[in-house]
Amino acid sequence: MMTRTTAGGWGRVAGLLAMVGWALWCAPEARAESPAEAPESTLRRFALIAGSSEGGTGRERLRYAGSDALAMSRVLEELGGVAAADRVLLLEADRAGLLRALERMKVLAAAAESPGVRRELVLYYSGHSDGEGLLPRGERLSYEDLRRALGGVPVDVRIAILDSCGSGALTRYKGGVRRPAFLTDASSQVRGHAYLASSSADEVAQESDSIGASFFTHFLVTGLRGAADTSADGRVTLHEAYQFAFHETLARTERSQGGPQHAAYDIQLAGSGDLVMTDLRGSSVRVAVAEDVQGRLFVRDWGNQLVAELQKPGGRRLALGLEAGRYHFVLERPTQRFEAELSVSPKGGAELRAEHFVPVSLTRTAARGGEAVAEVPEAPGPAVDVPTVAFNLSLVPPLSTSSLWGGSGLNHVALGGLAVRSLQLRGLGAAGGLGWVDGTMEGVQVSGIANVAGGEVLGLQAALGGNLAFAGGTGGQLSTLFNIAEGAYTGLQLSSTANRATSDFHGVQLAGGINLTERLAGVQVGLINISGNVSGVQVGLINVASDVRGVQLGFINIADDVSVPIGILSIVRKGRLAFEVSADDYGPVSVSLKYGSRSVYVLLTGGLRIEPRAASTYTMMGLGVHFPLGEAERYYLDVDVASQFIGSAGKGSLSRLRAMVGWELRRRFALFGGVSVNAYVPYSEEEDPDVSLLPQWKLGRGADSTRMWPGLLLGVRI
Repeated sequence: MMTRTTAGGWGRVAGLLAMVGWALWCAPEARAESPAEAPESTLRRFALIAGSSEGGTGRERLRYAGSDALAMSRVLEELGGVAAADRVLLLEADRAGLLRALERMKVLAAAAESPGVRRELVLYYSGHSDGEGLLPRGERLSYEDLRRALGGVPVDVRIAILDSCGSGALTRYKGGVRRPAFLTDASSQVRGHAYLASSSADEVAQESDSIGASFFTHFLVTGLRGAADTSADGRVTLHEAYQFAFHETLARTERSQGGPQHAAYDIQLAGSGDLVMTDLRGSSVRVAVAEDVQGRLFVRDWGNQLVAELQKPGGRRLALGLEAGRYHFVLERPTQRFEAELSVSPKGGAELRAEHFVPVSLTRTAARGGEAVAEVPEAPGPAVDVPTVAFNLSLVPPLSTSSLWGGSGLNHVALGGLAVRSLQLRGLGAAGGLGWVDGTMEGVQVSGIANVAGGEVLGLQAALGGNLAFAGGTGGQLSTLFNIAEGAYTGLQLSSTANRATSDFHGVQLAGGINLTERLAGVQVGLINISGNVSGVQVGLINVASDVRGVQLGFINIADDVSVPIGILSIVRKGRLAFEVSADDYGPVSVSLKYGSRSVYVLLTGGLRIEPRAASTYTMMGLGVHFPLGEAERYYLDVDVASQFIGSAGKGSLSRLRAMVGWELRRRFALFGGVSVNAYVPYSEEEDPDVSLLPQWKLGRGADSTRMWPGLLLGVRI
């Protein structure tokens, strides 16, 4: 079960993560040392991260499964050594999707096998479960099947992280027991297997609106960002992260209706050393918290997302690995509350000191695997209570009905003349000018100028001017001028001018001007499309990306690597560029240029044709596929289709399908030969019997009927 708390003042939907199942399987006889003890050993860490809100009939939809997964993904990429190409992120995953992703991990890990490289797999799941297995979208994946699938991935260390109800059954499966400490006995080793769970086999795993995440995930990610670094060496080990998350989760859930939540584990390890989970030493974006800061510290980004929470002891200095930006800090003591703001530079970070600070509920629960429970008192959170004002009528803030209740609050309907502002919105917001929500927006925002959401957007933003979501979200953004999501976004961005997502974008971006995103899983359509890694399609006048697992269709395509580039000019850094000189039954000599990716190329050809009384030139343009043959790739097969216009007089057009086998004698030099199927369509009834030396047949009776024939060709590639 997962407790959801509604006592947050700046409530936003986003989150950090929770941890459950560390699985480290490898040969007992293989000896491995920790990164600290064996710096010469190279680590390659893979991550499969999944969130699933639905658990089937009778189970309430979770609010933070997706944001928990995103938070874990971010911390592993930023500080945990997981490259973007080695990570698979699944939102709203089902059973089949999880199993397919594990098969993908097998392929990635097998390709990374190399002497001296230690391979690790991190599996994270946030969603529903019970004592028998996971329940992604209500489809059971038993713990036995999960173990079997994990065991099939060829890595040295397997890490399974399950944030769900009763996930401690995974540890009990091997005879594990719940203990309040971790890695404090003879099991403190690196190799073997270790399962961690956010709750024991008979406990609920709880999530909270006040923190915008599950409790265990929230504190685990906070610990991984540096709060758990008790040794102050700039690295967070498995031991440190677990200790921090265990005690913080227990303290925050002792008075919830779900009851105290104890993490559970089962460890059978062999080897020596401890496992380093995150390393802050290589991050230039860090917040150093000085020794004179003491109390319960809450860290929120400028979009009002709670990104870290910890008990900061006096006399101890610690560092937090955060993204660059501006942050709001709240420091609580038994009878005191202080606040501070600080900008974190992308180069050099910042330091938070005591001098920066100035002086200045009820819980609704949702169970991860269980049913909804009643509202109960909870321990005080970091923020003030949020008043609920169902209907907010505003001319301009603060001239609004919400002001009668002491300021902005949670609105279900917010209507404004020039502008309207809500602390949170769950329903409809409409304004003639500006619609503003400080935290989470769930529902619809409509305005004449712009919509702004400081937290996550779950729904639709529509404006004549622009839409801005400071923490990303899920849904749609429709505007005339611009749409901006300052974070991961899933859904649709539609604008006549520009769309931008500063993190991962899953869905469709449509713009009359430019589309920008950090990473794309979906479709971009615009005059100019720019992205990092792409899994999908870019369609535009100019397409720019890093690695593209999909199609670039445009006049100009630029990429480091791309599966299928289709355009007049495709510049692929890791692609192919080849010149060919050939002869065939149509012309005695032609020169071709092939350029594109390693497997798909664009073909440009110019040639000379000898007629009975004159000579003419022709041009051809087409698209082809390159197939290497054999492990050494000295042999290859090229198949392409092209169309050409014949002669300056324009008597007709020729289209052809070619298949060519090549033999590379030396690097950049090959001989090739092949066959073709040709179709010639005259522009008029004027006969051209010499279009080929080979026999032809007509598709029709008239002189202007299409003529076809098989052809032959030979050539040299350089």
